[in-house]
Amino acid sequence: MLLSVALALLGGLGSGLARLGWQMDSLSQNWILVHGPLMISGFLGTLICLERAVALASRYCWSIAVPVINALGAAALLIVQDTILAKLLLTAGSLGLVILFGVMLRLHPSRDIVIMTAGALCWMAGNRLWLAGAPIYQVVHLWTAFLILTIVGERLELSRVRRLTRTSENLLISAVTVYLAGVALTIFNLDLGVHLLGVGAVLMATWLLHYDVARRTIRQNGLPRYIAACLLAGYVWLGFGGGLALWHGAIYAGPDYAAVLHAFLLGFVFSMIFGHAPIIIPALTGLQLTYSPVFYGHLALLHLALVYRMYGNLAGSFVARQHGALLNVIAVLLFLAITVLTVVRSRIRQ
Repeated sequence: MLLSVALALLGGLGSGLARLGWQMDSLSQNWILVHGPLMISGFLGTLICLERAVALASRYCWSIAVPVINALGAAALLIVQDTILAKLLLTAGSLGLVILFGVMLRLHPSRDIVIMTAGALCWMAGNRLWLAGAPIYQVVHLWTAFLILTIVGERLELSRVRRLTRTSENLLISAVTVYLAGVALTIFNLDLGVHLLGVGAVLMATWLLHYDVARRTIRQNGLPRYIAACLLAGYVWLGFGGGLALWHGAIYAGPDYAAVLHAFLLGFVFSMIFGHAPIIIPALTGLQLTYSPVFYGHLALLHLALVYRMYGNLAGSFVARQHGALLNVIAVLLFLAITVLTVVRSRIRQ
């Protein structure tokens, strides 16, 4: 599973660079065409399935089959020229994740799990439409909703330490409902749906910036401040992406399309990955990831490169788009390298 996840990430990063004109001769044409599925369903989908399966494995040993199936789908994207097998496996993996969330709802019914379940349903619906032949520009908003709602649900769960009022929770549920309505509408009316999901994304970002515990932990030192910096920067990108979606409406390709998706997927999702890694990696693997101020290096590079890339998208500068993308890839690779080195150093000290 970890091998397929790593290869899906590297293949997705390489294919993204190839789409912007960088020479990536070792990549097959098939990889270049499935950049989005590799990153969203292959890499992130398998990781989220694994995270949920590990949480349930002590009581439901069958749960580990879900990330295995999804990892096989990621491997099929990389190996098999015909994507039908990969689509079938990834659709089965997303169905399995919905089942895992159903079990979690039965064990611990709560609003945060409901939100994450809604995200898993979006992923499954997107995979089903992709399997049926729908173009990626139509299903990508369903895939993006899977990641955004998974993170929003997790943040609602963690924000309960602030003892949220019923009113504040209802405000988030309202924002999520608007966003979900827009995502669902993209299936039937892409333009109206993208406008509406943009409103929902702005509302969710506003709620997170106001109510999330990161507003307090940013005043602390060490790891809590680093995580808070990741989260707050991500929330800004979520709101920015929502604003772009509201401005542009239906987009099918090109710089505007890339700007909306990368605000959500790089600015928001990867900032969350950078921030949550020191918590999730020890939980999944038992390996210690000791905080270091060096972590701010790849975080700063990620966001500065994305700002430069957004300038390229919005101002029509291909050079800025191309070099911003390369710097984004370097930031992700730095994150991976520093994470591995930190874990190895922690083990040596033990």
